[in-house]
Amino acid sequence: MKKILIFSASIGNGHNQAARAMQESLAEYGNTSMIIDTLEYISPTFHKILLESYMNLLRLSPKMWGRIYHNTEKTRFFDMNVLMNKLLANKLKKLISSVQPDAFIATHPFASCMLSVLKGRNGWREPIYTIITDYTIHPSWINHHINYYFIAHEQLYYLVDIYRHDYQKFKPLGIPIMKKFCEPLVKERIKEKLKVQPDQKCIILSGGGLGLGSMEQVLEGLENIDLPLKTFVLTGTNEKLYRKITARSYKHEVVPLRFINNFHEYLEVSDLIVTKSGGLTTAEVMSKQVPMIIYNPLPGQEERNSHFLLNNGCALHANVSEQLIYFIEELMHNPTKVEYMKKMAQKVAKPDAAQRIAEFIMEDMKSLSAGDVIN
Repeated sequence: MKKILIFSASIGNGHNQAARAMQESLAEYGNTSMIIDTLEYISPTFHKILLESYMNLLRLSPKMWGRIYHNTEKTRFFDMNVLMNKLLANKLKKLISSVQPDAFIATHPFASCMLSVLKGRNGWREPIYTIITDYTIHPSWINHHINYYFIAHEQLYYLVDIYRHDYQKFKPLGIPIMKKFCEPLVKERIKEKLKVQPDQKCIILSGGGLGLGSMEQVLEGLENIDLPLKTFVLTGTNEKLYRKITARSYKHEVVPLRFINNFHEYLEVSDLIVTKSGGLTTAEVMSKQVPMIIYNPLPGQEERNSHFLLNNGCALHANVSEQLIYFIEELMHNPTKVEYMKKMAQKVAKPDAAQRIAEFIMEDMKSLSAGDVIN
């Protein structure tokens, strides 16, 4: 039995979701693991400032975030290693020294960087595995002393070429999602549970964890669709949006939802989802082969994810609500296009990514142990 520390960060919920998926799969191999919210553990104050700054930037000036992201694809604004060395890494070292894990997994670039710094400084031999949680590879994920990187798809190897890194370190095993997204469900039972009527078309509107996007405008546009609809609106932490939707009445049935732990069930009964293109969310959606319409993705990683999905025929993209409503109606009346999108999602999806990554890690650790015995 191995002890593995999984380092995530609560800057976007996807990193934590990937960490939980890995913890679940590693346990199936008889391993114990602990998830550390890296920045929260090191400095709750620094974490709070960084998280609030990031959220405000996304809400108030997403274009500025896009410029930062795109500029740092070419070169980093500062040496992250220097920052981590001087400010943050020592407290992490104390935790690691007390636990003495056999390996490390990072699901956020900050965590990957800090582990790299500490390994280089202390000469640790334990392997570090970095899981990249988008359908792209940003340079902030790439650090010294990382044994392997797990990337979302083989098509991303062109970025490995651009960054001039060793192919062998990058394994296209997918983005890890929870096992429940792979398990078969009885659709009629889930419809009954979620109170979806047999004649209703079901839509999910998702604005990510922050509940971003012009949801009210979209709901008004849906009023003009002449079909029985049930729309689930995932409002995340946007309490203002939740209250507004709750207070209104609509021609069609509209159900606002805060955070849910049965997203896989909502996907099971949905005819389509309108979403921002976060890496984990889109991996989960493709595992259920639900047609996607990407609506106003944030510049940066969501934009890169959107390009990947569009290039593979898994999604449509809308910038304005009128175009979005047109696409929704088109998919409601075009089963041929829906089937095509489902087939393309099936081709691209890697729903067993967490299991495959866990298996690879266990085999790699075994080979490292064998090498130590020989030496």
